[in-house]
Amino acid sequence: MKFPNLSLRLIFLYSLLTFCISSGFAQTSKIEKLSLLLAKEKTDSSRVTLLWQLAEQYQAFKPDTSLQLAQKALLLAQRIKFTEGESRSLALLATSQYLLGDYPKALNNYMLKLKIEEKRNSPRNYASALNNIGLTYILLEDYSNALEYLYRADSLVNASGEKIKKELKYHIEVNIGEAYYRMKVPDSAFVYFNNALTVAYISKDSIAVGTAILGEANVLALKNDTQKALRFYWDAYSYLKAGSDADILCEVSIGMAKAYGQLAKADSAIHYGLESYSRAKKSKFLSRQLDAGLFLSSIFNTTKKFDKAFYYLKNAVQLQDSIKGREKIKAAMILSLSEKLRQQEIAEQKIIDKHARFQQLQRSIIAVFIPSLLIITLLASRIKINRKLITYMGIISLLFLFEFLTLLLHPLIADFTHHLPIFELLIFVGIAVLLVPAHHKLEHLLLNVLTKRHKEAEAIRVKPKRYI
Repeated sequence: MKFPNLSLRLIFLYSLLTFCISSGFAQTSKIEKLSLLLAKEKTDSSRVTLLWQLAEQYQAFKPDTSLQLAQKALLLAQRIKFTEGESRSLALLATSQYLLGDYPKALNNYMLKLKIEEKRNSPRNYASALNNIGLTYILLEDYSNALEYLYRADSLVNASGEKIKKELKYHIEVNIGEAYYRMKVPDSAFVYFNNALTVAYISKDSIAVGTAILGEANVLALKNDTQKALRFYWDAYSYLKAGSDADILCEVSIGMAKAYGQLAKADSAIHYGLESYSRAKKSKFLSRQLDAGLFLSSIFNTTKKFDKAFYYLKNAVQLQDSIKGREKIKAAMILSLSEKLRQQEIAEQKIIDKHARFQQLQRSIIAVFIPSLLIITLLASRIKINRKLITYMGIISLLFLFEFLTLLLHPLIADFTHHLPIFELLIFVGIAVLLVPAHHKLEHLLLNVLTKRHKEAEAIRVKPKRYI
């Protein structure tokens, strides 16, 4: 049995609601505007923001372009340690991979986003990441892991405020229902689809109501409660028929057709089977067209209309070949995109390495400069130079030394404290407690040495010559 993926697709589209899905003209205009801003922008953090905003615009109709833009945004955000940009870029990267059918990589990037959100105080983002991971596990047919993440998302949403609950509760419930449906656990699936329906009624969203009822209808069909399933399909159709989503209407139509077929109402079964087939063909939904074609071949064979049965069977075989061909093309495209992303990573790594070499060169120059300055100061103490100048040179040498130590320690301390300012402050205060007295003692000692040598050098220069 082929399980419908309608509810999953709708939940995924919900995660794209923040993307500006508008008319083609408005979208093109926004893309042009963002591209011009990106070309002029010099600040790295602003470039990251513009890149992921541009990736959003391409997501719905060019996920491959969106994928590359999101990758650029991610690499730049990671380089400058821009956490918000990194989180958003990972979400866009995963979403593009999801749309392209590269579920394992999408899952990996959703996991990376989850790790970021674990450290941030945003229950909404954290719950959304958990939900997307659960959804992706469903597509990978790993239902136990899917339920684990979806239940975590559900618990978090229940514990959060009404705003987050209102935004995410419905979609999590539908996904849990879908997981149980695919596992062929109809009773649990029906409970969660019904929970989603209750939430949808409160929100007065007709598409959400229709989708939840459709989930219940599919469960009833799985339980062979055909008469009741048909009533639910009709209820779902009444909510969904006004929408423009051809895919969801294909699923409702084929569900009704199969129900009528089981009730031995061949004419109605053929009518709705043809409706699903023609709508799928018009919209180029090959898998939906294949499902409807196989059903029509079967029902025409049952009614002894063998010519039509053979026609749809032949079309189904051709559709299977087309689907396999598309899968191969998609796999090749994913490989090509993966290589492009790898080249982007290599280019970014070269920039990072160049920056690291420059930083290391600066540290090396400083490391050479400090002892050189100290040596110059020591040598100057033997020359006839103003005593105050030597004193200032000694103080500056020590200041350079202690500031250099702080410069070297800062990255280590930042990594150790995970960039938490309060812990960094406490550690640096502790270091200062040790270094400040040491600085004063060394300063006093060095000045004594320098001034002593300066006095000795002066004494030697003014010592009278003895004549014989």
